Amino acid sequence: MRHTAQSTAINSLVFGRGDTMFASMRHLLFIALASAGCANDSGNTDVACQPVTPAPATAPSQWRGTVFTIVMENHSRGEILGNKSAPFINQLAAQNAVAAGYHDSYVHPSEPNYLWMVAGENFGVLDDDDPSSHHLASSSHIADQIEDAGLTWKAYEESMGSPCGLSSHGRYAAKHDPFVFFNDINGWDGSAFHPEQRCNDHVVDYSQFDTDLAAHALPRYVFITPNLDDDMHDGSIAQGDAWLQNEIPKILGDDSFSNGGVLFLLWDEGGGSPASDDPPFIAISPNAQQGMVSKTPYDTSSYLKTVENMLGLAALPCSAKADTVPAMTDVFTVPLTTSSL
Repeated sequence: MRHTAQSTAINSLVFGRGDTMFASMRHLLFIALASAGCANDSGNTDVACQPVTPAPATAPSQWRGTVFTIVMENHSRGEILGNKSAPFINQLAAQNAVAAGYHDSYVHPSEPNYLWMVAGENFGVLDDDDPSSHHLASSSHIADQIEDAGLTWKAYEESMGSPCGLSSHGRYAAKHDPFVFFNDINGWDGSAFHPEQRCNDHVVDYSQFDTDLAAHALPRYVFITPNLDDDMHDGSIAQGDAWLQNEIPKILGDDSFSNGGVLFLLWDEGGGSPASDDPPFIAISPNAQQGMVSKTPYDTSSYLKTVENMLGLAALPCSAKADTVPAMTDVFTVPLTTSSL
């Protein structure tokens, strides 16, 4: 259930997330919305982004590997961590770092959370519609930042089939593939999409992952979306755990991970109906604080800023308060930026 007018009013009240008073107001509003049977959309944001300036990346030497992200679906920490149906995930959590204070950015359903992961805002999107309903003109998302810094990226989408899936079909959901919504990727010219210009080379079926891995051709930034069964959206926790157990060891055994790489395993939003805001978040890396359980209140902007820091990119060009967003420093044993060295 979604009330757009209510969400807009709430967003104006809680603007300025770093302020303790507003944070308390946001929490009270979440309780009120949950009681009313509505998802918490108080983070809904649609602001102009700062332009991205082409400049070489300045990543710390400890982060010269690939930044991997795998996104799972619709479960809260308490449903996954400690669950006997997810033994592999819990093994990863015990051996790496868990961000137990992490929450989503208070937007729902799935699609706005995925957009936030790659751009630091949801552009006012509060539904799960395909790209034909949302033509996002921003050119300051993570893919633009990466290319302008001379780095490489790909999104690997399970069950998509042909590259750049602009329409949901079968077990592929475009709502879980944030890059296909941006005009400068999908080639939208006002009347038609032109994915051949950029999207087809960068948004590919997950079957391409094994090919790139075998050829030692993985890019510096990798975004992986399992299909609707394997990401726990429609399939069980046990099925998702089994999928991860089959796929993640491929990453952990590759030099792109072992030589200064990281894998972020996260869920887009919490479980329940309406959706809660407490998804699991695990940082897996040779540089992770092994066995660490952080209580720091991080959010999706913190995750994105951490990715940008590791890649040596400017932080959060779509946020008016980028300096106030904490990067996830306490879950790692080495600095995230060259300025921290």
